[in-house]
Amino acid sequence: MHEVALVSAIIDTVEKQAAAQKARRVKWIKIRFNALTSHSADHVRFSFDIVKAQHPLLKDAALKLNEVEPSLVCKCGRIFHGHHLPDVCPDCGSLEVTPVNSTDMVLEGFKAER
Repeated sequence: MHEVALVSAIIDTVEKQAAAQKARRVKWIKIRFNALTSHSADHVRFSFDIVKAQHPLLKDAALKLNEVEPSLVCKCGRIFHGHHLPDVCPDCGSLEVTPVNSTDMVLEGFKAER
């Protein structure tokens, strides 16, 4: 699963930052994503549970997901909410649309305990 690699990279980043803070454990991690990433919340949670088990600082960490509604912009200038690419502009019918907000899975933050 592609989500495992993405979540693993995020967890590696958190683990390094938490260790630099001399943390005993990480309480929670917050990840932002949207439907255009093609990742479902269930897949992200499943991947998180698999990966965190391999990291002692994170073994009890909770996952907070921030799923943002994807926005697209058309070549005609219309901004609208979409859920897949390509999507059709509701004004002009064009398929020439691009994401406005990030389609990456992003670490928004974490809480560590010393």
